[in-house]
Order: sequence, then C-alpha cells, then structure tokens
Amino acid sequence: MMISTVVAKARKQLEAKDQEIEWIRSMNWALKERIRNLHMEAQAWRNVAQSSETVANVLRTDLQQVLEQQAVRGSGSDGGEGAAGPCWGEKHVAFCREEHEEEGETPAVEPRVTEVEMCKGCGQRAPVVLLLPCRHLCVCAPCAEAARVCPSCMCVKTGCTSVNFS
Repeated sequence: MMISTVVAKARKQLEAKDQEIEWIRSMNWALKERIRNLHMEAQAWRNVAQSSETVANVLRTDLQQVLEQQAVRGSGSDGGEGAAGPCWGEKHVAFCREEHEEEGETPAVEPRVTEVEMCKGCGQRAPVVLLLPCRHLCVCAPCAEAARVCPSCMCVKTGCTSVNFS
C-alpha cells in the first residue's frame, strides 16, 4: 500500500513535470516564431532605411548639381536674365519695391550677398526669409511680409520663417 501511494505520488509529479515540459515547449515554439517574425520585420525596416538613404543620396546629388548649375549661370553667362533670375522677369511686378523706398528700412545685420543673391522682390537686400510651402529663400523680411506668392515659383505663400545666417 505504501509503495502504491509512493508510486501514485511519483506518477502525479511526473505527469505535472510532463505538462510543464509541454507548456515550456509550446512557449519556446511561440518565442521562436516571434523571433522569426521580428527578424523579418527588422529586415523589412532595414530595406526601407536603405531605400530612403538611397533616395536621400540621389536628391542630395541632384541638389548639388542644380546649385552648381545655378552658380555657373549666375557667374555672368546668364544670357541677359540679370540678377533677378529666370522666374522674376518683365511680366512680374515687384510687389514691395515702392514700400521699401518710402520707409527707408534696412535690416541691422544683413549677410554679404552677390548680385545674383539679392531679394527677388526689391532687388536691394539679402534674402533672409524662407517662404512656405515651396521653401524658397528668395526675399528679404519686408518683401516677405508683403508677398502673397513666392516670386521664384509663384506658389501661394502659406507661411514664412526667418533664417539666421550668423
């Protein structure tokens, strides 16, 4: 009787341990599956990051080429477009030139600019305001206040931000 009680108790403990082993196996399988899914997700994000990096590099290269072309065009071989550039020609009216002449405003600190880099509104000051949403840096602060559209691309202005060059 005592032996059968010990055997029954041992059998119950073995069954409990077998159940625990099965539970651990199922948890192990679930964790392995989760690791596999996370590995695949990490690979997908890595691919997205590499793709985005490639796009950024292409855009950076394109921007450098455009800036180099603009610098070459602005060095005097622009074919008569003058300092204002191709987007601000005879058919556009300088929208704030008269206001500046009346008020006689000049900013306290203005970055050094070349003839090509002058404000596309008045042509007298350095461009220090970034127009939104097109992000052109092409007008001075007084012209930015008066502008309703970007003088470079004629995009409707939704906002602007001053750029500090110091």
